[in-house]
Amino acid sequence: MKHKHLPKLIDHHGHDHVHDVREVERRRLTTVTILTGAMMVVEAVGGILTNSLALLSDAFHMLTHFGALLMSLLAIFIARRFESEDKTFGYWRAEILTALFNGITLIPIVGFILYESYQRFLHPREINSIPMLAVAVVGLIVNIVSAAALWGVGKKDINIRGAFLHMIGDTLSSIAVIIAWVVIFLTGWVVIDPVASAIISIAILLWSAGLINESVHILLESVPKGIRVEEVAMEIKGLDRVRDVHDIHIWQ
Repeated sequence: MKHKHLPKLIDHHGHDHVHDVREVERRRLTTVTILTGAMMVVEAVGGILTNSLALLSDAFHMLTHFGALLMSLLAIFIARRFESEDKTFGYWRAEILTALFNGITLIPIVGFILYESYQRFLHPREINSIPMLAVAVVGLIVNIVSAAALWGVGKKDINIRGAFLHMIGDTLSSIAVIIAWVVIFLTGWVVIDPVASAIISIAILLWSAGLINESVHILLESVPKGIRVEEVAMEIKGLDRVRDVHDIHIWQ
């Protein structure tokens, strides 16, 4: 049975186009990964030197997204380089397994940051606020540049779209650190530093929970979000020469 709305199973030109698109994504992801990794180190060192827990927690936050970017790069590399006759769906599940592991390991990191935030709240420490601002501003610029690099290439690719959302999360974290600096500079209220750190930690925890939930959703071969089985059945029944459809399996 042929139908004008059904996709072609073999399209060599389309296959080449996919490889071209993936190459563009790979180059942009590589650039963003390098920027994120470098900024993560700068924020970690800056947090230690300025005694800012907010900067340190933001560095941990960037560490999670740095790992996610590496996973996205690895997924593209494996998908483009490796093939196997007994794995007709390729090696994309390796990315999901790594994402699940990454999400689980975030939980103890968040617990540590929240504990340190509580200790700093009880016993505030003096903060070298000027270097703290400088590092935070550089981090904000890097995050904006990284998000701009991924803008557009991830519209049809959930892998790249996830990396783009990570950059948006990092941008918000940098803004939180800058707000903390403004409060400290204007009021001298250094306790805002652990408060900002706690807020960033909660954001990491929520992102981690979402990552774990989505990974499990995919590994359990659940129906993708936004798709209703009954609607798919009705669409198939509406095709020419299709009398009935049953026992539908849809997975991500």
